[in-house]
Amino acid sequence: MMKKSHLIQIIKEEIQHVLREESNLYTLEGLLKTNTDTKQSGRPQKDILSDIRAIEGITIVSSKDYTLQSDISPIKNPNYYSLITIKIDPDPFKKTGFTEDNLKDIMDKIRQVKGVKGFERKTDVEKITVT
Repeated sequence: MMKKSHLIQIIKEEIQHVLREESNLYTLEGLLKTNTDTKQSGRPQKDILSDIRAIEGITIVSSKDYTLQSDISPIKNPNYYSLITIKIDPDPFKKTGFTEDNLKDIMDKIRQVKGVKGFERKTDVEKITVT
């Protein structure tokens, strides 16, 4: 028969394990090419980023201008590049764990967002712990 103190210790360890898992996020950076020319079936950058944020698992998208040549802006050039950082919450993938297939699916969904002309991963996925 298991002692009560041993059972309590097992429960505490399991709770700590669950809390650690729930406090993990995954992050990656990628180069996003968008069409921001609304006259040519493009969309405003803020709307494109908003649709990317709506993809299951994505919690945060931040964006920085990425210049391929001097003086490019979304107004002057409809083929606008930005370096985006995406944070992914693994909670929707609890049953299987967050896998490379999940990442590929997320990247495909980003590429399917209206106004996105391309998305290329620039970094490996990094696991971070949120405190």
